[in-house]
Amino acid sequence: ELETLTDGSTTALHVHAATATAPVFGRVKRTSANVTTTSTSLADFTGATVTLTTGAYPVRYSATQSGNNNGAGNSLAFNVDIDGSLELGTQGLLLDVAVVGEWSNFCFTGQSAALSAASHTIKLKWRVSAGTGTVLASSGNAHIWAVEEIR
Repeated sequence: ELETLTDGSTTALHVHAATATAPVFGRVKRTSANVTTTSTSLADFTGATVTLTTGAYPVRYSATQSGNNNGAGNSLAFNVDIDGSLELGTQGLLLDVAVVGEWSNFCFTGQSAALSAASHTIKLKWRVSAGTGTVLASSGNAHIWAVEEIR
């Protein structure tokens, strides 16, 4: 490749090929067997774990889900665990149930700080204040847990 200088002459440029790699991602999609919990302390959400090896970059995580709690005034809470550390504080994202049996949208997304260049395990965790929490997982109401490296 040639570069034109201000005096009109040209000089050869030394060019290196790009060495960037594509970001990594993982996704879990449940289309059968609703997931339930009665745990009042954070527990792993069944099947919603992604392990990937990143560069020294942050990740974006997202949950696409609908759910409920079988008791009015009860709540569901969701959190994200990256290598044993909670992303959304000790309480996580809370949703109080006002009407028994009413299905609600519990979708959320977030971003971590830059991670080390290594393998990382990213889990969706959840709990209830009381009662039974249910997240839909069917061909009509899929549950998706996704994680992608941001570059």
